[in-house]
Amino acid sequence: MSVIRVQNRESFLDAVESLQEGDCVELSGLADAGLGPRELLGALAAVAERRGEFVSLRERIDTRADGGELFRFCEALNALDRAERREKQHGGIERAREEGKYRGRKPISVDEGLFESVAELWQSGQISARQAMSRLNLKPNTFYRRMKEREEQKMKDYKKVEKEIRSEIKEAAKQGRKDLDELKKQVRSEAKELKKAADEKLELHDVEREIRHERIRAEVEHHDSVRQMKKDVEAETKELKKLVEEK
Repeated sequence: MSVIRVQNRESFLDAVESLQEGDCVELSGLADAGLGPRELLGALAAVAERRGEFVSLRERIDTRADGGELFRFCEALNALDRAERREKQHGGIERAREEGKYRGRKPISVDEGLFESVAELWQSGQISARQAMSRLNLKPNTFYRRMKEREEQKMKDYKKVEKEIRSEIKEAAKQGRKDLDELKKQVRSEAKELKKAADEKLELHDVEREIRHERIRAEVEHHDSVRQMKKDVEAETKELKKLVEEK
């Protein structure tokens, strides 16, 4: 546990913001915090939420000794104060509505470019929340509410982009299936044409083969006929020769 000794408003707020569990914020006196009663209650409630301790020497306040009773008392007062302010605000709004004067709370104007740059610095840890509030001139409640709204809008934008991407992927897949079906049809058609051409070529080969066979048979028959004629001529020549010799 470390004791953080502070002497003014700035160092007190810094100490509360950076407080770790078990750390103790020490003041010489409550006046050194430079906060009004309501702000001081809120700061003490923040210390309690971070499970830290608080000491004010002049008033002899030490939460380490009272077992946190002071914190519980401050939290109760802080909750009561918030409830009273909400009730007063609600009553004022209702009266204004009855009188026709209520137009809703006007949003605090903040330069969007400045807000985004400061938000990036704060979220990356380059500046503290108090420094960010100071640069934007916003109170804590407004600052954190705007940051929450920013994150919610970023999430909405992300979901919108994600939806668009999913839609594009789905459409691309659908178009891809169409293209694939068209390609399949084209391949089937070309395969059919190739098969037809192959069948026609086979038929042509069969015809050519038959023609060659017929030619071979004709040539064989021709040779057979020539051989027979040769035999007949030789036989006749032999007979004539024999007749000549006899005469």
